[in-house]
Amino acid sequence: MIVTMLGTNGWFDTDFGQTMCTLIRTRDYSVILDAGYGIRRIKELVDFSKPVYLLLSHLHLDHTIGLHTLDSFHFQQPVKIVVPAGQKQAFAELVRPPFTNPWAKMVPEGSELLDTDELGTTAFPFEISTLPLQHPVPDHGYRLGIEGKTVTYLCDTGFCDNALTLAGGADLVIAECGALPGTVMDKPNAPHMEPELCARLAVEAGVSQMVLTHFGAGAYTSIPQRMNAVAAARTIFPNLITGVDNLEIVL
Repeated sequence: MIVTMLGTNGWFDTDFGQTMCTLIRTRDYSVILDAGYGIRRIKELVDFSKPVYLLLSHLHLDHTIGLHTLDSFHFQQPVKIVVPAGQKQAFAELVRPPFTNPWAKMVPEGSELLDTDELGTTAFPFEISTLPLQHPVPDHGYRLGIEGKTVTYLCDTGFCDNALTLAGGADLVIAECGALPGTVMDKPNAPHMEPELCARLAVEAGVSQMVLTHFGAGAYTSIPQRMNAVAAARTIFPNLITGVDNLEIVL
């Protein structure tokens, strides 16, 4: 499988980053994690004749603003969209007139909107589990078993037990890094992580590698600044990768 970082900015787009979207491609289907403006890039990468699954961590705009572009893609099969438990109505209110077209009219007939409580009753071609994360709004992380590999997605969240559980032993963790070094380390209820906290989570969870994303656009104002912050945290966990738009990781 190929994991592509399509948008790695939190909050808003900049000259060097789009808002949040990560794409996982396999031979048989594609999984999209969050739908910031980075989602526009799937047009050049996704085989729309195959199934597509869209998993949303939460409904903040930097993770959903790209949803109004859904009808610019030529999906040839019904799409499954997953939102956090209890958020189906909020999603439907967000993706409708007068803000954009109704979500159900932008995807093929038979597409489904599910919340995380319904995953156990719905068939997916991959293993999927989810837990709520530490954030001011309903927010879930995902643990995916795909082609014999485990990929965990943690965005947005502070350091918490559920994040450790979802990350445990994963081959790749895609982790949010919204905060600057030294700004949330001693705040137990912080809604975001910084590079050192991400590195500590990777060590405690026993993961193979971790790529950082969702760099707060108001905090991280250049790619070199991101890279320097992540490089310092590699003293804790060496297999820490700086996420940038269009980065590909092959598993």
